[in-house]
Amino acid sequence: MTRWRNVLCATYLLTACSVLFCSATALAASPFSGYIDLRYRYEYQHHFNLKSYGEQPVKGESCDGFWLQRLRIGGRWQASDWLTLAVGMQDSRVFDSDLNSESYFYNKRVDHQKNAYEDQWELYQTYLELTPFTQHNLKLRIGRQSISYGNNRIFGPGNWGNSGSYHWDAAKLSWHRGDHLIDLLWGAHIIHEPEQFSLHHRHENYGGGFYSHVQLSHQWAIEPFYVVKYDDHGNVSGERGTDDLRCHSLGSRVTGQLGPLTLDATLVGQWGRYGNDDLRTWGGHIQLGHCFTAWPWQPTINVDYSYASGDRDPDDGTRQTFLGVFGSRDSMYGRINLFSWSNLHDAQATVSAKPRKRLKLTMELHRFWLAAKQDGWSLNRSTYRDKTGHSGRHVGDEIDLFVQWRLPALRQVDREKITVRVGYSRFWPGEFTKNVADNVAADWLFGQIQYNYRF
Repeated sequence: MTRWRNVLCATYLLTACSVLFCSATALAASPFSGYIDLRYRYEYQHHFNLKSYGEQPVKGESCDGFWLQRLRIGGRWQASDWLTLAVGMQDSRVFDSDLNSESYFYNKRVDHQKNAYEDQWELYQTYLELTPFTQHNLKLRIGRQSISYGNNRIFGPGNWGNSGSYHWDAAKLSWHRGDHLIDLLWGAHIIHEPEQFSLHHRHENYGGGFYSHVQLSHQWAIEPFYVVKYDDHGNVSGERGTDDLRCHSLGSRVTGQLGPLTLDATLVGQWGRYGNDDLRTWGGHIQLGHCFTAWPWQPTINVDYSYASGDRDPDDGTRQTFLGVFGSRDSMYGRINLFSWSNLHDAQATVSAKPRKRLKLTMELHRFWLAAKQDGWSLNRSTYRDKTGHSGRHVGDEIDLFVQWRLPALRQVDREKITVRVGYSRFWPGEFTKNVADNVAADWLFGQIQYNYRF
């Protein structure tokens, strides 16, 4: 992968030099747009942390309060009709957290830290965008970029996390005509290693494929996709031994109207190799919802069900635990983020309302089960697992309460946004959690303010 990193370094150097040249010689005559995005969030975690549950966690402390800061700054230059240059930086920091040990974030498979809280002065949205064949509706983007589609379940940046889940070094070729879209992409997502610049170490996973959107009618659309995820460093441990990862994901998202109801459904099948094991998994999601636009506060009610297969036999040499794809989990499987799309049943009901134009209230209810009771809890699969299946299937129940308020702009301009969010969540342990972790309930409280300005 050294050759791959050298290519990336050359691409970013070319981008930076091109941007500096354009800004010095043609900025006055060329369209320019920039952004500043600054976010502060306070979180209080009670009886849980990123990888542990209960009063006696595996690592870190049972209760922790800390501040998160994230700054994103950058801009785009339209150098010509067919060339756009972008440079951006992200700086993510954490203050007063008890999780201040490097070993807490160390990941054995990638042999680096994977820090969800901190990654100081890292490249963000730095790329070349080429549109030499506009008559064919083609666009090529090469470099550091965010990749997201649909509801972010297959590809999503994971922006709630302080450092962000997925920042890609990739090449993406897009064809767009009307409401129809197909993207061909290939690349790798970075590891958030706070002590090293990302171009100085390996990526986490490599992959690519295609994602498409086909508008069948005014109300119905499908989004077929195929994605391959691989890691050829030989550090993926399966039941039969350690080797490479090859995961193929094939599926589609469907959206549309069923009378007064909106439908959003996704189905994914996976196959390949996980270490020396065969990989055979699948996952799905369905949502039915309705917005009562004629009612006061315009309430919306959604009912969701998410499924991800689990491994029923820990010794058969076949891995049945769904790996997810490259999607975010920010608002997918409970807001505390105790779960990911893996070995999961999640039944969810959501009610939201808008008492004022800029004010939104949301309540979510979740009930979580293991898809395979012989498999582990995705919070920490190796620690919270009973291979006999005797610890039960019900993991727990969760309620999430959120308020989002968009404040009036300081200078009364549309390009400026100030958003305040506050929320509280509580998780009640089920039979499985009580048997393998702890019987105490967990609480999460946060307050956040975010300033965004585009110029």
